[in-house]
Amino acid sequence: MADDVIIRDVPFRSAGLRDRFNLEKVSWGAIWAGTMVTLGMEALFLSFGIFINAAFGGSNVWAMIWYLVTAFVSFYAGSWCAARLSDVSDRGISILHGLTTWGLATMSTLVIAGVTTAAIGFAWLTRPYTTATGPVWGGNTILYGGIIWGGVVLSLIASYFGGAAGMPLLQSAAGLEQQPEAPPSQMRRVS
Repeated sequence: MADDVIIRDVPFRSAGLRDRFNLEKVSWGAIWAGTMVTLGMEALFLSFGIFINAAFGGSNVWAMIWYLVTAFVSFYAGSWCAARLSDVSDRGISILHGLTTWGLATMSTLVIAGVTTAAIGFAWLTRPYTTATGPVWGGNTILYGGIIWGGVVLSLIASYFGGAAGMPLLQSAAGLEQQPEAPPSQMRRVS
């Protein structure tokens, strides 16, 4: 009709944090499940890498490459699971579920590695007296530190893409999966 007027709803105040990010959309169960998937995949891949390294006389290059593959695959899978289980069809929130899983799984991995390293160090310090020297990294400390840093950055990238790929799809009436639709417009008709 010619005399219909369309008005755009404009908020009178700026949106606060509560309006921009609804904390009720965070699924901590999904994040914890994604973290457990990540830790389980890390354990699986790292134990397989140790087996192959011991069985075939491993090399440091192969071990470093396997560590990077393990970091990428395990964090991608964990973030994908967290985003899929979150049941939120917003890409940004799915990515945030993946990144939160990355943070929690990285801290858990560091705690597990720290406890393991402390236990090995304590066992080495309390051993019976021998003339053998202890574990020495030598000049490779920078190389190992760089590989570990690279694995953490690679796992962050994998978590971002895993969270984006794991976004749940909407179910149509026929049961077929489809991509989420754009949110409705803020326009309204006034007579």
